[in-house]
Amino acid sequence: MQILNWSAGALLLAAACPSIAAEQCVARSGATTTPLVELYTAEGCNSCPPADQWMSKRSKDADTNWLAFHVDYWDKEGWTDRFASPGNTLRQRARVLLAGGKDLIYTPQVMVGTNVQANWRSDGRFNRSLEQARQPAPVELALQAQPQGKSWDVRIDAAPIKGATVPPAEVWLVQYIDDQVSRPRAGENRGVTLHHDRVVHKQWGPWKLGAGTLSKSVAVEADTPAWGLTAFVQDARGQTLQSLSLPAATCAVPASTASR
Repeated sequence: MQILNWSAGALLLAAACPSIAAEQCVARSGATTTPLVELYTAEGCNSCPPADQWMSKRSKDADTNWLAFHVDYWDKEGWTDRFASPGNTLRQRARVLLAGGKDLIYTPQVMVGTNVQANWRSDGRFNRSLEQARQPAPVELALQAQPQGKSWDVRIDAAPIKGATVPPAEVWLVQYIDDQVSRPRAGENRGVTLHHDRVVHKQWGPWKLGAGTLSKSVAVEADTPAWGLTAFVQDARGQTLQSLSLPAATCAVPASTASR
């Protein structure tokens, strides 16, 4: 495990037991907030593979959304993580600072809303943190995806639920990828075969959520067969107000992608 102390400013960002209509490739959130689990991990960290395996297993739980943010501060140890980005490291730092005013980040680190040190090693304690996150949702989300040649036209809609009090919040959209395998040739995991799921591949946002409906359209490349979309809304402290996922497997695959 690597621990870093940070003291810089913040950047906030913010997946689902959705109702999915496969024919139209549409997902809509329900009346209860679906928790979003964030794993901060790195291929250069030898204590991270157990957490990666844990997420792969738990990501089959359809009543929760899961994302793995690979951070880049392990790259200097000799192995460059192809999934890592400085933006993920900034997000991790900001989430910790905004949730509790502390400056400690490490890998593997699991977050559920403002709980930035969720105990993923204890099923009982972790499941309780998920249940605490399931509250009446103040925000509703919808995702729709349509194939456009080699890419997908994705629309995201977010809006406060009528009568709900919604704090200042931001909306994010993430494309994740599953079934990724790496074999590091250096660093702490040299010679180890690593398997990753729910890896954050691309991100859009943040978009500020106002009193009305926020609607955005983005073009998403289907450059891997195992991918999906996760949208989420988080307030200034990192509390997830709603999250929603749409796996690409629920949608028709464009012929240009299927023939690769």
